Amino acid sequence: MLTDLKSGYILGANPRRQFIAQFIGIFFGTLAIVPAWYAMVPNQEALEAFNPPATNMWKAVADLLTQGVHMLPETAVWAIVIGAILGVALPLAARLFPKAAPWLPSAMGLGLSWVMVFQNTLSFAIGAILVTIWSRVNRKHAEVYYVPTASGLIAGESLIAALIAIAATVVGLFALR
Repeated sequence: MLTDLKSGYILGANPRRQFIAQFIGIFFGTLAIVPAWYAMVPNQEALEAFNPPATNMWKAVADLLTQGVHMLPETAVWAIVIGAILGVALPLAARLFPKAAPWLPSAMGLGLSWVMVFQNTLSFAIGAILVTIWSRVNRKHAEVYYVPTASGLIAGESLIAALIAIAATVVGLFALR
């Protein structure tokens, strides 16, 4: 998210100031992250305890590119074919049948739901439902506040997860003594 200037644009931030802040953040972020990383992940065994879904997804892509399509299970090949067909058919159907377009699922959203962990897609769905209800109750209020509110919830979740990881690391460091 450090490189995402769109959120700042939506919130009315100055792009130049955002860039400068991000550039300065690289320096201080490096100073903070490197020691924190080595505290949390002192060796290979500790690294394997983490299960980052996005990393696993890109590892699978790298394995596919290095080993070839033949390494995929047959069901994965079928999933790719079905996904490709849906990825073409959904936007095409929206263009051919404009009245049905609001009722068709988003091809991008559908694709993301297949590569993201369930709790993330569930959070997206809950957020979309809440914004829909909010918009029907008070459209003007929702249009002004739903992006900052969602951004705050996302940032809050990330900060809490980081605090939990830091606390677990500190407890682990004291347990070693």
